[in-house]
Amino acid sequence: MPVHTLGFQADLSGADETDGVAQERGARLAVAHHNARAGIAFRLALDTFDDRGDATRARQAAERFTKAAVRAVLGPDTPTAARAAAPRYQTARTAMVLVSLDDPRLDEDDTLRTLRSTRAPEQFLALALAAYLTSVRPVDRTAVIDDRAAGRVGSDLVRMLTQVPPNEGTTRVYPVPAGSDDFSPAVRAALADRAQAVVFTGTSAGRAARCARALAEAGFAGPRLGTWHVMRPDFLREAGTAAQGWVFGAPFTDPGSVSGAFRAAYRAAYGTAPGRWAPEAYDAVGLVARALESLGGRAGVTAGAVAERLSDLTYQGLAKSLRFTAGSIDTPRGEGYFLYRTEGDGFRFLGRSDRFTKRS
Repeated sequence: MPVHTLGFQADLSGADETDGVAQERGARLAVAHHNARAGIAFRLALDTFDDRGDATRARQAAERFTKAAVRAVLGPDTPTAARAAAPRYQTARTAMVLVSLDDPRLDEDDTLRTLRSTRAPEQFLALALAAYLTSVRPVDRTAVIDDRAAGRVGSDLVRMLTQVPPNEGTTRVYPVPAGSDDFSPAVRAALADRAQAVVFTGTSAGRAARCARALAEAGFAGPRLGTWHVMRPDFLREAGTAAQGWVFGAPFTDPGSVSGAFRAAYRAAYGTAPGRWAPEAYDAVGLVARALESLGGRAGVTAGAVAERLSDLTYQGLAKSLRFTAGSIDTPRGEGYFLYRTEGDGFRFLGRSDRFTKRS
């Protein structure tokens, strides 16, 4: 029986270790489940490389995987590593399947024709926040505390929320300079304008905590929202009680609720509950396996053929349906985004953002 090897590269020991390890484990579990199925035409294998988010190691991973003629590569999971490895994968016509990373600089590079991303674009993450402020907690006046330290992630949120204000109301923006740690002036200005909800655009858990404390000290009790970037233990610890009730938009589903069988298998294999992005990595393996199946699964299938097949494919995964058109993920409005809320010492999953209906 043919064995098709997939490459996996991510930061497995650096700053993004938690997410990288969860993805590797999700991918390994998918490989094991594929190989345990009856009637399969080929087996899968997974070769991993810890690139530590480093450009040099990322290029080393790309060299190793392309020389070994892996059928596709899952990852990397950091912008630095992805930008370093992408040209080598393109030259070898090997699909680089991104699970958790969305980097506009990669998307805008027309030379990277074998790049495939399975997550919804970051630039439309505001859809999840707008859905909450339209359907769950309808408001007429939304304030955006624009943390200029967030760069393009923050500016995309500002652009979307001002172009399409939640609940067809109004949106006002209150910038905080990247070099400032004081969010109180922006908070005071927003409340003076009678803001009913506040959206924080930053990506730093520490800066989000300072914003949360400023809102609490000002006595603001309306909806407070942010993005998945600050869903970290640091936010909970540094914000204290001010963190409670915050709502976050995210491009990943709750790894503990996608499937009881997945959750049980993951715990049996690794002795812990699945981490975020684990179901998405599991689905990425399934997606590549579907491409191999459609090509007959024969031993001579090339990485280039797999990459081309991935450009127009539909696959129903655990986390969501994956649909590609001309190589780009086709995410219907809101389908790839999810909502969470801070409760106690964790983040409770609320559901997929497009499934909320407006209150009567």
